[in-house]
Amino acid sequence: MDQGQPGATAVRCAVCGVTHTRVLYKKFGYQIGRCVRCGLVYVNPRPPQDAILARYNSEYFWKEYLPAVGIADGQFDLAQFDARNAPLLGLLGPAKGRRLLEIGCGAGFFLKSAERRGWQVAGVEVSDAAAQFARERLDLNVRVRSAETLAFPAAAFDVVAMFDTIEHLFDPRVALSEISRVLAPGGLLLVATPNFDALSRWLLGPSWAVLSPLEHMYYFQEHTLRRLLETCGFDRIQFIREHAAWTPQQTMNFMYTHCPGGVRARLAALINRVGGYRLAREVQRIGRHDILLCLSRRADAVLT
Repeated sequence: MDQGQPGATAVRCAVCGVTHTRVLYKKFGYQIGRCVRCGLVYVNPRPPQDAILARYNSEYFWKEYLPAVGIADGQFDLAQFDARNAPLLGLLGPAKGRRLLEIGCGAGFFLKSAERRGWQVAGVEVSDAAAQFARERLDLNVRVRSAETLAFPAAAFDVVAMFDTIEHLFDPRVALSEISRVLAPGGLLLVATPNFDALSRWLLGPSWAVLSPLEHMYYFQEHTLRRLLETCGFDRIQFIREHAAWTPQQTMNFMYTHCPGGVRARLAALINRVGGYRLAREVQRIGRHDILLCLSRRADAVLT
């Protein structure tokens, strides 16, 4: 196997355990390949861990992360975040007396919306700057931990949420095993991650910004995420394709490209303008939207 950049190491497939992948993309000096046995797409060989973690520094948090969620100069309106997060919280049922953990919680705005709705909340985050913001600005219980090393008692939570996190993990299988451990019987797991089958990828090609091997280690499709969850002890797996809260921009973000002035990006933007909501809903229906949104349950859940 071509080892690519210095320090890159071969990685076993998180689903089936083999190391052989067929290269799909070469980007920024690293390879994104598809497992020859089960089809999982992931970065292989993998960049050095310190190079990956260096991405989540204070400068990234203040200059990229916060502007991306709509915050300028550290100022925010919690009511706006409550409205943005309400559809996701609505998938989880009533809050009364229930406990929610968010993994990769960033600055903590989803957690804060959940708390304001009545949930008992906690979060983990690898970015020191983000965790500090969540604690000091939002008064949240957020710890600096990795998803693979959760320091909570067994059955401590009724719900675990991960938004745009599982694709960043070094070992999603270990992380999901930890999540299963800290979930109470019947506990729910809500995951959102980029969809490798998205129309955006087909139209934007290699310039699609999701293809970023120093950030995104894994690229899931419905069938590979389902199989990973099943092998880690989750069942009742449901993919939510048609989400009324998703705008055309959220369904097909053709501006999320490393080549915004390219022919592909201009063509994609034209398709989006012409198609509008009708096209967005059809793209959702056939599973080609940008976001895989998945709700599952611990396999030992009590049947009702």
